[in-house]
Amino acid sequence: MFLPTVQCDHCRTAASPLPRRVYVTKGGSVYHRTPNCAGLKDGQRYARWKGYDPHDVESVPRADVRARLGACEVCRPDLPPPAAGRRNG
Repeated sequence: MFLPTVQCDHCRTAASPLPRRVYVTKGGSVYHRTPNCAGLKDGQRYARWKGYDPHDVESVPRADVRARLGACEVCRPDLPPPAAGRRNG
């Protein structure tokens, strides 16, 4: 049986601590470590593809969003993913 890299303790890279500020968009369902996260960019591309204007990326205190938003699967694979049906962005 093979595990995804993020599940294997020997393969995954050690996660650095979360910054005090994280990045979100008004319509997003997760928070991101950096404003250049590939998951964030994909979410904005998806919004444009669906015909929506993507929301601006905002830097917010992590404590303000941690209880209501999940961690991005791309930039924080070591944390629990968001609830099913949510998209990065």
